[in-house]
Amino acid sequence: MTRRRRGPGPGAWLAALLALPVAAPLAPAPARAGMEEWSTFSVEAQEEDDESLLDHYLTRMPRVWRDEWERAPQALRTAQGCLTSGQWFIDTDLKLRSPLGRRARFGLDLRQSETDNASFDYLDFSFKFPTRFGTPGAMFRPLHDKSRQDFALTWEAGDDTAGTQVQAAFTFEDMFNNLWAFRQTRVGDDSEPYDRHPYEPALRWVTRGEGLRAEIAGRWLTPSTKRVLNSVSGGGDRLGTLWGTLGYASIEARALGLEWEAVGIDQQAASTDRPFADPTVDGYDFRRKWSGEIALRRSLHPRVTAEARWLYQRRTQDHRPPLGPATFDAIDRTFVFETTVRVAPTLAARLGGIYDRITVAQTGAWRAFTYGTRNESRAYLGLIARFGRVSVQGVEGIELDPEPYDVWLVHDKGFLQLQTTF
Repeated sequence: MTRRRRGPGPGAWLAALLALPVAAPLAPAPARAGMEEWSTFSVEAQEEDDESLLDHYLTRMPRVWRDEWERAPQALRTAQGCLTSGQWFIDTDLKLRSPLGRRARFGLDLRQSETDNASFDYLDFSFKFPTRFGTPGAMFRPLHDKSRQDFALTWEAGDDTAGTQVQAAFTFEDMFNNLWAFRQTRVGDDSEPYDRHPYEPALRWVTRGEGLRAEIAGRWLTPSTKRVLNSVSGGGDRLGTLWGTLGYASIEARALGLEWEAVGIDQQAASTDRPFADPTVDGYDFRRKWSGEIALRRSLHPRVTAEARWLYQRRTQDHRPPLGPATFDAIDRTFVFETTVRVAPTLAARLGGIYDRITVAQTGAWRAFTYGTRNESRAYLGLIARFGRVSVQGVEGIELDPEPYDVWLVHDKGFLQLQTTF
């Protein structure tokens, strides 16, 4: 009989909580993604929420939950909250693992993301076969349109308990759409055959040590060309292209009595969409979002810690005709200060404030909606609790600015995070 490893008790859980930064920046998923992560990516859409960066920050998972998530074979986590009066933030991951034999493993991964900058929903089935040379495997992602189904070859070495872990993947995007002998091109009621097929290589490297953790990850969606034959829906035949990249790097260290953290993220995508009859109007759309942040944290008392964080984010989007020539450029300069207090063995409280200076510049006749250059400020209160295997965090925002829309008393949105293992 296999003995189940006992998880940390409540005291150890909260000790870890006060020994690590509270809010974990968005980290990349395992080394694979999909077309929708790039095709739906937009930076102008974030302007519908005048406090978008503040909201995204407060949806972050507590960092103390990260190790439990990485090591658990069966786990669920979700972050949700209010973006605008009509939009809701959802970021959910579910992973399940089961043996296929003495060593081989079957996996199921659900990734659901509905935000103001991208929207995608993946259900992946994976099969892994450990060997002395690492763990090769394969992944299949079913979708209703066969032409959109993905297949990936994977390889990894090490695991979440090892000092170094490497994950690699090569994804055949939309595998059954004009690849080799496959000819499934239907998307909805139209036909969208590829003239140039997309692939997505990806790599993730993590090293963990005493007082040090570093991570580097990257994905590249290779350029693709697709014909959109509107035989049913109408609108005329079109030609579209798409490519994208995502890079991530982070380092965490303890030195000089402080805990230091630095994170960098860069995502970009470019697409065109032109009618066959007019190659000069290609609808080129380039978007990029990159950010860098640093954080310092120090224990002020056995029950109290403080953290200061600086975050710089830049969003650009460029259009060519028929919308352009037009450009959008926004910069967020954000400062966060927070204290965490241990209230009880399974309960901690957060109190903090965020200030964001946002500058917006646009050129061209067509302009995306924006609230313009502005300052956004918010205080917030949060509670982190543990109930058996379930960890829950709730955050309440407190409005500090006069807004051009109705605000209920001082309520400035609410956010909820939940994580559990099975």
